[in-house]
Amino acid sequence: VSLTYSREVTISLSEKEASLLFANPGKSNQDMVLQIVVQGEVLVQSGTLKPGNQVTALALMDGMDEKLSAGTYEGNFVVLYYDPETGEKAIVNTEIPITITVNN
Repeated sequence: VSLTYSREVTISLSEKEASLLFANPGKSNQDMVLQIVVQGEVLVQSGTLKPGNQVTALALMDGMDEKLSAGTYEGNFVVLYYDPETGEKAIVNTEIPITITVNN
């Protein structure tokens, strides 16, 4: 699987939204779900990204805006893989270190 992404994520607390770039390339043979994780907490989770799709904005999980304050955080994209035919989750996940800037 090859991935297209930016390691820089911006979170707006007022909009309760993360701005990012993450794409599941058209040549991929897996469906993906993307999570943004900081200190063990899942801040954001996408729906299923089929090959050829990308996301540039995702809503924060409920209550996460109250757990964050303005500043810079180290976190990870956690990529979960699923078989597009069976929906079965793959054993392997990918963790990609990212920098998260949180604005009010």
